[in-house]
Amino acid sequence: MTAGLLTFAAGAPILLVCGLLAIRVSATVSALASIAAAMVVSLLWFPVDSATAVGTAEALGPLLLEVVLIILGGVLLAEVLTASGAQTTIARWLTDACRGRGRVVLLITLGVTPFAESVTGFGLGVIVSIPLLRHIGLSRVKSAVAALLGLVLVPWGSLAPGTLIAAQLGGVDFAQLGVWSAVFTLPVLLINTPLILLIAVGRTEARRSIADAVAVVAVMWPSLIAANLVLGPPLAGAVASVITIAAVLLIARVVERNRLSVDRTLGRALLPYGVLIVGLLLSSLAERMLDLGGIGRILASPALWLLVTGALAFPLVRVRRDAAPGLLLSSARRGIPVAFTTALFLVLGGLMAASGTSAYLAEAASGLGPVYLVLIPLVGAIGGYITGSNSGASAMFSASTTQSALTLGADPLTALATQNVGASAALMASPPRVALAVSVAAATGGDEPPEAQTAGSASAPVTRVVLLATTAIAIVLGVLALLFA
Repeated sequence: MTAGLLTFAAGAPILLVCGLLAIRVSATVSALASIAAAMVVSLLWFPVDSATAVGTAEALGPLLLEVVLIILGGVLLAEVLTASGAQTTIARWLTDACRGRGRVVLLITLGVTPFAESVTGFGLGVIVSIPLLRHIGLSRVKSAVAALLGLVLVPWGSLAPGTLIAAQLGGVDFAQLGVWSAVFTLPVLLINTPLILLIAVGRTEARRSIADAVAVVAVMWPSLIAANLVLGPPLAGAVASVITIAAVLLIARVVERNRLSVDRTLGRALLPYGVLIVGLLLSSLAERMLDLGGIGRILASPALWLLVTGALAFPLVRVRRDAAPGLLLSSARRGIPVAFTTALFLVLGGLMAASGTSAYLAEAASGLGPVYLVLIPLVGAIGGYITGSNSGASAMFSASTTQSALTLGADPLTALATQNVGASAALMASPPRVALAVSVAAATGGDEPPEAQTAGSASAPVTRVVLLATTAIAIVLGVLALLFA
């Protein structure tokens, strides 16, 4: 078999999954078909010995279990907080704390949106922020675009399972990957922040809000890096978002002389987040300071604390007992398909790594020379756009990315970080996220004309703007990959 045909065979599973997803075949079916293709390719050209198979299963099993539990716990927490009205209570208090239009938009899109996405993920940031943006007078299209552009911390979404997958399959340190992903998030902030203001409030008001925008970026970026260094990736997105929210509220307090008060209702709504953050923080510190071995890793796992918080959220936010079964059922219906599909992509990535197809593709890609480094974020963005998941993109490409970087004599950590950020940024333009944003915006009230109220009529302009931002981010990250890696 010629080298060209062998390269095509090695890449067939990825080409198949991309092609099937592009023609709107479900992610589950696409992943299953690609796993079958990967098995055939392995049997014919890239056999796996028994020792490698056992080692891969032992390494992949705990990771797969943790990721699945993170997803299920995140969905459960989101369902409980949404149904209880806790999300609405917190969000409306935040928007009432600012009067400046540009400042409120920044608070919602770069504070509320990334916080909700960091803690629970799966589009909750968009679901929470769009009604708030509509509440302050934005149109359906503008609110959908602004909310999607606010997905700036997706590498840390749902306590960072996508970044965890990338680190494990790419063979790099999880915490260091979080730090470098934070470093490469600066282009995302610099591109998305002015776009949010221009779209949401127009040029005149955007110019008036330049100081606020600079302050937000100047606070969020170093806070994100510091949180990854000190606390680790699982908490980094949530902590950076909280610090950013506090900074905007402080600016509003000084400039607008607003008085901020916390009542019992708001305090109760914040309790689940407090349990999650404090629990993760204390358990992480205990793991670092004490030699707890495997028990320490379990105690500090985001999966454990998301499940604990999801369970405690029922009494903390006073959900009625008769509503609990329905919430458990709805969270299972939402979470299980996502968890199953993510697990399939993990299996696909593990199979390709074990069979050596990822390494073969990496060697072939390295033939492009340094040009390939420029393409790494774009490849990640394509994976994020197609799968609608940074976990899926990480499972598909992480192993080959680090192997290609090593072959080229480049730094695999920084190369993988650019892929991680590129894939995550592309989620704002992925069809599932756009459809979610447009449907939430269409479900809100308003007096727009009927032709502006359908989801289909809004999808095209929304997609154009966020896809433009995604492409710009991927290009800048490609240049940075060449310079840093």
